[in-house]
Amino acid sequence: MDENIIGPNDDSSGSLAGTPIIVRWARLDDAEPIHRIVASSMRIYCSNSHIRKDRLDVSCETVDDVRTAISSCPFFVAVDAGNAIVGSVRLLSRTVSSFGVPELPEKLSLSPGTLVSYFSRFAVHEDLQGLGIGNLLFQAAAAHAAEQQCPFMLLHTSLSNEIMVSFYKKRGFILLFEDPTRGYPRGLFGKMLL
Repeated sequence: MDENIIGPNDDSSGSLAGTPIIVRWARLDDAEPIHRIVASSMRIYCSNSHIRKDRLDVSCETVDDVRTAISSCPFFVAVDAGNAIVGSVRLLSRTVSSFGVPELPEKLSLSPGTLVSYFSRFAVHEDLQGLGIGNLLFQAAAAHAAEQQCPFMLLHTSLSNEIMVSFYKKRGFILLFEDPTRGYPRGLFGKMLL
C-alpha cells in the first residue's frame, strides 16, 4: 500500500500557512513523537472535559505500547513538510458486543459479532489544533474503514467536551449511549459508513 494516504496532490490534503500536511501510515520510529503528542493532547482533552487524567486509559500508555499499536492496527499520522508528526489516530477493529452495551447490536441493526471500526487515541499537536489536521486524520481513518467494509465507526468522548462533541457531530456521528462508569459523562458515538 502507498505510504501516503492523503498527500499534497490529493484534494483532501491540507496545509498550514502553505505547508502541506500529509497523512501516512505510522512507522515504528514514529512512536516517541506520537507518544508526546498524544500525552499533550490528552492533557488538553482532560482540561476541556473537566476530568482527571487518571480517568483515561491513555494515561498509562508507554512508548512501547505505541510501538505495539503501530504494529497491530491501522495507525495514521499527519506530518508536515519537514516530516514532523503533528497528529495521529488509531483505528481498532472491535466486535459490536465488545462495547458492553447489550442494546447496541439492535440499535445498529448488526449481529453482536460484527466487526466495526473504533476511532481511538485521536490527537493533534496542541499548537496546531483547529487548523484542519484532525479532519485529515478522520478522512484517512474513515476511508480505510470503508475499504475494509466496516459498516460503522464508533468512538467514545467526554460529553462535557463541547469541542470534541461538535467535531464528531459535524462529521456525522450521533450519540448512541451515555456511559457514566468512568466517573464522568462519556458518550459512545457512531457513524454509518456503508
